[in-house]
Amino acid sequence: MLKSFCIVMISTVIVLSGSLPAQSGTQDTGRVVEIDVPASALDGNLLGTPTTQGAAVYLPRSYDRQPDRRFPVVYLLHGIFDDYGTWIGHFKVPAILDRLIADANMPELIVVMPNAGNRYGGGFYRNSPVSGNWADYITKDLVDTVDGRFRTLANAANRAVVGHSMGGYGALHLAMEHPGVFSVVWAMSPCCLAPDEDLGFGNEAWRRVAAITGPDALQDLLAYRDFYALAILGIVTAFSPDPDAAPIYGDFPFDIVRGEVVLDDDAFDRYRDAFPVRQVRDARENLRNLRGLGMGVGLGDQFLHIPAGTLAFSQRLGTERIPHRLDLYAGDHRQQIGERLENIVFPWVGERLIVAE
Repeated sequence: MLKSFCIVMISTVIVLSGSLPAQSGTQDTGRVVEIDVPASALDGNLLGTPTTQGAAVYLPRSYDRQPDRRFPVVYLLHGIFDDYGTWIGHFKVPAILDRLIADANMPELIVVMPNAGNRYGGGFYRNSPVSGNWADYITKDLVDTVDGRFRTLANAANRAVVGHSMGGYGALHLAMEHPGVFSVVWAMSPCCLAPDEDLGFGNEAWRRVAAITGPDALQDLLAYRDFYALAILGIVTAFSPDPDAAPIYGDFPFDIVRGEVVLDDDAFDRYRDAFPVRQVRDARENLRNLRGLGMGVGLGDQFLHIPAGTLAFSQRLGTERIPHRLDLYAGDHRQQIGERLENIVFPWVGERLIVAE
């Protein structure tokens, strides 16, 4: 458990001028294996999401050379409309891990990169009768599969969760609502901490989604690839699901009256209660028991609710005297993610994991 309250603000921008080639599986590098994961937690979801999911697993260089050794594990959660290929192909995570381990800037560990997408971009790592029990999938199906198949240190003290955007939200949500699985958490540009700014009902996309009355209109919206509308479908089915409200299967806390949004105050209050900024007090003991809690956000993030929500969440953490680290930097939603993983996030997380068997 962390012993003191601290908020660290970092404004220095670190830009790397090059990167090494992706790891090749030699004795000096790790290797990545792709696995199928049975996802019983997604049984019965109404979006047609498969109940077998893919994941990529980074195994450090000593995994094959020391067959009796067990390793701590970091779970790396992707953002909306992404998959584990984003970590591997775009952010070059395996090469980052190879460099950090080779330079002794973090311990050798296993990194698990699951897929968590659906037809609306993702289930936000929440349990929902509509989009499926994604929180249970990560904390039970996936963790059990990884611990059963690989030589992990299978306890919370040796297990961390890191995520970006939707995955950053997921990391915080799992720490708050599913304690005893992870002991170290870092959220990178976490979305959806509060339904404000571009996530609020002033965004015209809410009207477009609320206007859908049949499957043809829903299919047209999906085919058009309207980002905000699709993200709102994902949010509604994860945060405010209604299995009886076809074709969207979501409960809107407002009505459209002569083209204007008219809030139902009680329903809107319940809706806001589903977001982390309002959940900190109830989850404070779970958060206080973490060995490390960190967040970082670029102040130039084009999704305006993200910096606003991250700052509001940090303020609530401070009010509840929950130790955490907050990094603020000049950058947008995806700039510097690879650099920050290498220079800040992975070393910080690795330092806080217990690595002894």
